[in-house]
Amino acid sequence: MKKKEERRYFDKEWKEMKASLKAYLQQEQQHDLHQFRIQVKKIRAFLILSESTEHHPKLIKCFKPVKKIFKKAGEIRNAYINIELGKTYKIQNDVYLSHQQELQSQTSTRFKANGPKYLKKVNAVYKALKEKIKSINNVHISLFYQNNLQLIASSLAGFQFNEALHTNRKLLKVLIYNHKLTHPVIATGFNERYLDQVQTAIGNWHDHVQAIDLFSGNPINDETAVASLKKQNTKYKNRLTRLTKDLYNQATTTAELPIEQVS
Repeated sequence: MKKKEERRYFDKEWKEMKASLKAYLQQEQQHDLHQFRIQVKKIRAFLILSESTEHHPKLIKCFKPVKKIFKKAGEIRNAYINIELGKTYKIQNDVYLSHQQELQSQTSTRFKANGPKYLKKVNAVYKALKEKIKSINNVHISLFYQNNLQLIASSLAGFQFNEALHTNRKLLKVLIYNHKLTHPVIATGFNERYLDQVQTAIGNWHDHVQAIDLFSGNPINDETAVASLKKQNTKYKNRLTRLTKDLYNQATTTAELPIEQVS
């Protein structure tokens, strides 16, 4: 793959990330904050692929200042999600709701106050990273996908419902996010639709596990909400078990499958 293609992709994704950050700082809309975090993940996925070659050293380390902004944005996002979960499961707990609302307000205020500093960091990191981007060999890209798909398939064969699932989801998203750039040169098949279903199923399971923990403890301890979450999570577990059977073959088969075969 030519360096100019990679730089063009890097520039486009970076501009979208910066635009989303600016939009949130100006309008404080959750969808802009969410989009900023997605763009950070996409760029980090590209850097992981790039750094997997010998001539792309310390890209992730260089990206750390942006990852710190990502984490600060995550504090706002988590409070917002917790509020929305409370609404969805009709949590009648004033202490919980007021705490999450206050947390969202405080973290957002701090984030916006640091906005000019964050934008300067984003610009500085961009300049530092762009000079480090070099071409990635097509064979290396294909091997990166093949090796990681085999690793994920092996890990998800006879898996248990624990944090390792979430780790595999992160690996899947690295492949999915990079596919927009890499799909012309990947030698093996890559069923993006199927793999997106797998990572979504893992995400649904993980989100519900976290919600169960949140609503089980003080100050909420809402048995009705927890029972509802557990019932829904059983469905997610069953779906995930079905989806991950023979994962490598399904992941590398690009022909359209009937929906019942992958659901």
